[in-house]
Amino acid sequence: MADLTGVSWDKFPLRAAPSDQVSKNFKFYELTASETAERLLIDNRFTRVAEVRAAVHLCRNVLQPIRDKFGRFTPNSVFRCQELERALKKKRSNWTSASQHTLGQACDIEIPGMPTLELADWVAKNLEFDQIICECYDPRKGPNSGWVHVSIVPPGMGENRGKLTSYVLDPRSGKYVYVAGLQTSGTASA
Repeated sequence: MADLTGVSWDKFPLRAAPSDQVSKNFKFYELTASETAERLLIDNRFTRVAEVRAAVHLCRNVLQPIRDKFGRFTPNSVFRCQELERALKKKRSNWTSASQHTLGQACDIEIPGMPTLELADWVAKNLEFDQIICECYDPRKGPNSGWVHVSIVPPGMGENRGKLTSYVLDPRSGKYVYVAGLQTSGTASA
């Protein structure tokens, strides 16, 4: 295990050992960990240095501050290669995802015992971000339903928009829809 916390995000190498420390509380393997990839035998390693550096920037500027504030958690997902994205979204082999996960710029987070909307609101008020999406939150299923998607664009790669969105069940159509702001199911107006 090497301590790479002192390596600037924009100088971070393409390859590191899984147990190498990226920030105070996160190891390199946590940036690519995926139960789905393991189960489907998908190689979810970084292939480009820009992906690694974006994920390290996200780790240090989103994941670590959340860990500092709320304690131990494991992100559901950070980097996802195209093959993993296709598997998760049930798309054909020629489909290409535009998700920020494929760039190393996004993570999905749930913290046990922390209401999903409160986590999304804290991130919005305390951290720089490109986009926060409160995904699949449904208060009928409890305050911890769903998860928070947070993305951040590294310096020199574009502007962070500060966009707040929710992906919630529209009671009229019975389908999940994207709506502006941090909302819950039942309040969507598609």
